[in-house]
Amino acid sequence: MKKHLIIIAISLLICPIIISAQEWDPQHDTLDAAVKTDSRRVVESLGKMTTSVEGVRRVISPLGEGDPIRWAQGLPGVTTGADGTTAFYVRGGNMGNNLITLDGVPVYGYSHLLGLTTIVPQDVMSEASLLKGGFEGNSSNFTAGHLKITTKDPNREKFRMSAALNNFLASISMESPISKNTSFLLSARISPLAWEYKAVRGMLPSLLGGFDNFGAGVGDVYGKFRWQTGKRSVLNASFLGSMDGYSFTAADNADEKMGWNNLIGTVNWHVDGNRSFMDLRASVNRYTSSQEQHKEYRGVMNHLTLKSSLIEYMFSFDRTESMFKAFKMDYGTKLRITEFAPGQVASVNNKSNSFLGTVYLQGRYDIEDKLSARATVRGHYYRNMKDKSIKTSMEKIKAGRFDYDASVSVDWKIFKYLSLEATFDRMVQYYHTLEGLPVGWSLDMIVPSSREIAPENALQGNLGLSSQIGKHTVSAGGFYKKMNDLVYYKYAQSLFSGGMASWESDVDMGQGRSYGAEFLHEYVGKDLYTRVSYTWSKTDRFGFPSINEGGEFHARFDRRHVLNAVAQWKGFSAAVTLQSGHWENGAAETYPMHVPGAEWTADYFSGVNNYHMPTVFRLDLGYMFSFETGKVKHDVNVGVCNATNHFNPFMLYFDAVTEGWKMIALLPILPNFSYRISF
Repeated sequence: MKKHLIIIAISLLICPIIISAQEWDPQHDTLDAAVKTDSRRVVESLGKMTTSVEGVRRVISPLGEGDPIRWAQGLPGVTTGADGTTAFYVRGGNMGNNLITLDGVPVYGYSHLLGLTTIVPQDVMSEASLLKGGFEGNSSNFTAGHLKITTKDPNREKFRMSAALNNFLASISMESPISKNTSFLLSARISPLAWEYKAVRGMLPSLLGGFDNFGAGVGDVYGKFRWQTGKRSVLNASFLGSMDGYSFTAADNADEKMGWNNLIGTVNWHVDGNRSFMDLRASVNRYTSSQEQHKEYRGVMNHLTLKSSLIEYMFSFDRTESMFKAFKMDYGTKLRITEFAPGQVASVNNKSNSFLGTVYLQGRYDIEDKLSARATVRGHYYRNMKDKSIKTSMEKIKAGRFDYDASVSVDWKIFKYLSLEATFDRMVQYYHTLEGLPVGWSLDMIVPSSREIAPENALQGNLGLSSQIGKHTVSAGGFYKKMNDLVYYKYAQSLFSGGMASWESDVDMGQGRSYGAEFLHEYVGKDLYTRVSYTWSKTDRFGFPSINEGGEFHARFDRRHVLNAVAQWKGFSAAVTLQSGHWENGAAETYPMHVPGAEWTADYFSGVNNYHMPTVFRLDLGYMFSFETGKVKHDVNVGVCNATNHFNPFMLYFDAVTEGWKMIALLPILPNFSYRISF
């Protein structure tokens, strides 16, 4: 476990960072007028918070510009896992209870470069939205938050190209018309991390010692083809492929490898009618992860391999009808056939297929500047097809289970400067993530519900007030959430274990409860922009038979106070993160103890809430500027992440050699410099 974590520390220490910084192109933006007026603003509507790609890019991060997850981590109701990584928790849910989609298609292995960024290139993004309640009709199979990433349409008027070189990623993108009715968008990125490691280690061997033969294969390719098939119809076809692979030889001559990759293909046909529009979408989604270890143990060479995969075939139909001026009706269906192969070790066969069918009906009522309301009901049929003893069609249908979701949202403008928002949701999730270390790396196994593992479900309510007066926007509210049949993986702290093949016997199921208050303030001026978000919350888990004898304990990263503040003045940016510490929980571990004349074993971490981790504090600084030479635009970004070099540990582990506890942190002080050309 420790060896895997050191890889992040190695990559984070390699400086300087050269990264891209782009300007937002409003021609391809799909946000409403409020966002187009000022792309820095976070637009709130019916449980959803939205920003343009420019708002995402302004987030300071180790890569010089933000990504959708880092943007979401700064919003109220959200807490983070390990500092500087892509792990995030929404309103008390588990990390695996979040849904991340790209143009409506789930992205299961979303992290890149060991959690430094996501696999979606910003060159192809249009907007990002985080939904925390009042979920939309075509959103399903999750119980916490939905992070929606939308891509832009390829430019249909002229050829555009940009290129960037950075410490972790070299990228190139282009978009161009092909004919009057067709255009394309293409983006590719590759990481020189392995070469950089060798170069830095040659100059500073003491700084990056401890690893030999370090290798990293990281990259992604995205393409989108757009065809205007008629005056009111458009066909989009897109492709996303990503690869993350890491290998090294540790000090004890153990060869280790780990990695993950994604392959997503999507075809979408959109048709506009006089008073309606329709979307037909088909996609194929393949996600795989693997871990290998070749190590000598007691004089014998052992080779361990653990592989997992998921292939999902999805078809969806969505239609919106304008019934009359203020009322719209949405309805549709989504069908998924998924092939799971989690924890494949040697001859162990954990393969199983599942079918998930969903239909929904949604009504929307809108009176401009007065009232917005939405009510949704979804019906689900789910079946795990692993049981081969069922023969007849009726028996197969009865072997499945029926369930439902429901969502209600109301935004009532009480008077000119004050609005009331209320949301209610019941959500069901059929895919479970067996979470490991809270770093957001895409190594966690995803498994289906079965006879032994029931679907997770959550019941949530939210009530709040908001006001916009001039350049100020303020919102405040509270939420309560009850979770049932939550999955808890007993060996979460073991990042690599052949025992994961028997995952079904290592899962506990129980309940959760979370409640809290959220606050957001924005100021949007000509040169000055500020945003402050604060969350007070309490999240518990209980009813897990093998944990605390079924009693209550703090959920992972139950941070009581979370404060995020951002200030931007002209080209200068500053961001502060202050999060209270969380209680460290863990299963019992036994270590040998030695004293002269005696030897025995002792338990460490034998209970819950053993140690209260310290407060997280981080200060990030940045400065952006641009200039032009002829038809070429240059963008430069300089900054420092974690400017105070504050040690933000996220986990404890016991070192049996020194017989002492050690803490792990990932993000040291990181200066960054970025440069991009575009024309």
